[in-house]
Amino acid sequence: MIRYRTGVVLTLLSSSFFGLMGLFNLLAKEGGLGLFERITLRFLVGAVILWLVLKLQGKTTALPKHLRVRLFLASSLFFGGTSYLLFLSYSYIPTSLTTTLHFIYPLLVLLFSMSFDGYRPSTWQKWGTLLSLAGLYLAVRPSGGGSAKQGLGIALALASALTFCLYVRFLNRKEIKELDNTLLMLHVLSSAAATWAIPTLATLLKGSHMPILWAKAVGGIAGLALLSTVLGCTFFSLGIRTIGSEKASILSVFEPVTAILAGVLLLGESLPATFASGSLLIILGSYLVSRNKKEHIPILLTTKDIQA
Repeated sequence: MIRYRTGVVLTLLSSSFFGLMGLFNLLAKEGGLGLFERITLRFLVGAVILWLVLKLQGKTTALPKHLRVRLFLASSLFFGGTSYLLFLSYSYIPTSLTTTLHFIYPLLVLLFSMSFDGYRPSTWQKWGTLLSLAGLYLAVRPSGGGSAKQGLGIALALASALTFCLYVRFLNRKEIKELDNTLLMLHVLSSAAATWAIPTLATLLKGSHMPILWAKAVGGIAGLALLSTVLGCTFFSLGIRTIGSEKASILSVFEPVTAILAGVLLLGESLPATFASGSLLIILGSYLVSRNKKEHIPILLTTKDIQA
């Protein structure tokens, strides 16, 4: 019983850490860190932590040569691109809306698998698809008649779901799934950090940097790198091993729930009835879509080992 409760707590903490990403991003932004700096530092600090973990465990940090180029490209474009689109979306629409819209990625993975892999969805997954689409319609209605700025934020959030979907499909390759999870995370983060350091350095060379408020900047990056990346991924992996993937998938829906609560209670974001209803449908639909049949399809559970 203690082991089971520990697994539940770890999974809830993982989902909560992921759901607080928007809050940590805002904190780092208020600390004076630009968009590219926040992205690069999140990846870099996370990679350093994982490198130290592997060294302390006496494990190798080397990646098989035949995977290096492909992993570098996928990490830079899909994983790094997801963070870029998410962080940029936060600037245009509430963090709660961004996180909820991003959570349709299980539906996109399902659609890709149906289109390119010949996957046949179960009845539950068909219902989940309908609920997700209905929820998406309701969730964007509060901003549907709004400004172009709001429309851009919605488009960016949906684009982040697409790039993460492509990243998930890459992770499902046999040679990738056989890698040690911590080693994989290390190289994903370090590859993304190296790539996104280029626009970061270009921005810094322009010499138009805001004053740094160190307490907020350090706190925001610590939250993004340690909580929303390293601990979030680690706790979810441990949760799956302890309570099983089915129960962990149920608890993972607390990610958008946490984002909504943090947005309303801590950031003063509004919660229109249509958005609340739409969010509930998206969360329920994503869970139903993630209910796999016997055929393996990496929709929700395997993706949380490395969350954007």
